[in-house]
Amino acid sequence: MVVRAMRRLVKAREGNVALMLAGGLTMLTGTAVLGVDTASLYLEKRRLQGAADAAALAAAGDLSNGTARAQAAVSLSPDNGTRLTVMTPGRFTRDERLAVDARFLANGTPGNAAQVALESRIQPVFARVFGYRDVTIEARATAARIDLAAFSLGTRLASVQGGLPGALLSQLAGSELSLSVMDYNALVSGQVDLLKTAELLRTTGGVRADTFNDVLATDIALPKLVTAMAGSTTSSAAAQLLRSIAGKLPNRTVRLDKIVDLGALGSRNVADPLRPVETDAYAFLREVLQISGGSRQVQSDIDLGIPGIGQTRVFLQIGERAANSRWLSVGEAGQAVVRSAQTRLWIDIALVNAPLSLGSVRVPIYVELAEAEARLAQITCRGGPANATAALDVTPSLGRVAIADLDPAALPNFQQAVALRPARMVTLPLVSLTGLANVQLGGTQAQRVNFSTAEINDHVVKSVSTNDIAAGVASSLLRTIDIRANVLGLGVSAGLLTSTLGNTLSAVAPALDLVVGQVTALAGVHVGQADVRIDGVRCGTPVLVG
Repeated sequence: MVVRAMRRLVKAREGNVALMLAGGLTMLTGTAVLGVDTASLYLEKRRLQGAADAAALAAAGDLSNGTARAQAAVSLSPDNGTRLTVMTPGRFTRDERLAVDARFLANGTPGNAAQVALESRIQPVFARVFGYRDVTIEARATAARIDLAAFSLGTRLASVQGGLPGALLSQLAGSELSLSVMDYNALVSGQVDLLKTAELLRTTGGVRADTFNDVLATDIALPKLVTAMAGSTTSSAAAQLLRSIAGKLPNRTVRLDKIVDLGALGSRNVADPLRPVETDAYAFLREVLQISGGSRQVQSDIDLGIPGIGQTRVFLQIGERAANSRWLSVGEAGQAVVRSAQTRLWIDIALVNAPLSLGSVRVPIYVELAEAEARLAQITCRGGPANATAALDVTPSLGRVAIADLDPAALPNFQQAVALRPARMVTLPLVSLTGLANVQLGGTQAQRVNFSTAEINDHVVKSVSTNDIAAGVASSLLRTIDIRANVLGLGVSAGLLTSTLGNTLSAVAPALDLVVGQVTALAGVHVGQADVRIDGVRCGTPVLVG
């Protein structure tokens, strides 16, 4: 009986659906509980992350009031007990070599970023049955504002006489450009937009490139480049002159990335006419010709038209730029740097109207300069680009200046010091006068140079000096010059001759300084000084990073 009853029970099918339904409802109820609470937590996490992103962006946009800005952004979110727990200002570095977590430096200077942390509390719908009254959710975000500035080194504009600008550019180009002083003035007053130049090369100049950086890295023929420069300036006089120069240039090629670094702007391919990166057309043309594969030495006999100064011979030797240095750079504070090239200059100056029948008096001045350097130290965009300011840390070039004779063939070898010897300054029958002076330019710490909004807009050039040549090159040399006379059978005392030459040199010291100043300024280097300018500032919009 028992066995028979068990068999009937096993074979019975009544009530199975009810049992399955009961089990299924239990599972569905559990799944619903888990799904609803999980979805609620997910939605709250997304909402809180959005609030954290907004708070980070607000703080990065105004670091000086970062906490208040972040708190104001948090207050706009729905109240779920949301609160700002951390607001840390710092510096964000866009360097792919660094791990993502290492790119933000808390309290780093100069500050350009903010990192925030938020938390909120949410009450689960069903999990409370199991004792969970509320759950704490956290979210973090980092935002940075990438402010950029363009700056250049060696940009002083000289007031010139005679044909020196034309001679200098013509020899660098290897072609006679026939530039007058009026042409020079047109070039220095015409501002060339580097971004527009790159865009014209890409769109109409036949350069196949996707971005500005690709353009800079391309070998570009000089005539095409100068024609594009003409199309990027708003000065009609400069544009007309540049087109004329383009037709006289040899078909040598140049890579602009050797002298220009566009930084973050290099990834673009369209210029913004409202935010150009400008430099004067003369300086840009000079730098281009220096690196275009032609001679880096200028030799010229020229009459500068300066009273008291006769024929002048100029030997200018420009060294190679140091690796990874540029003449003009666009970058962020703390990262961008530009350096000048090593330069050697020998100016053999003839004086006119020498007293006591000294005849022809020559003053050969030698200038040797190492690199000058400028680093972008700070960009301030408080209140937007209309009030942007910037600062550079500038180290002027060291070296020496001398009155001496030398072998011009030794100038190109920058690995070896040039041998200086007493200069034969006066040569007459039975009489000769020699002179030797040598002033070393002492070391100096980098000096902070600040640029106001007006100075940036007006392209103001500022100078930093070693203070070794405070009274001018000629005066500094003449204080230490050793003049010696060799008199054979002439009834004139050596003392009278040397004192006469000394007085003559002192009288023409301002004219000598004018010669040195014109030549060095046109070459973009200066004795014991570094000339810098901010070519433009772009205030970035805060973006989420990290």
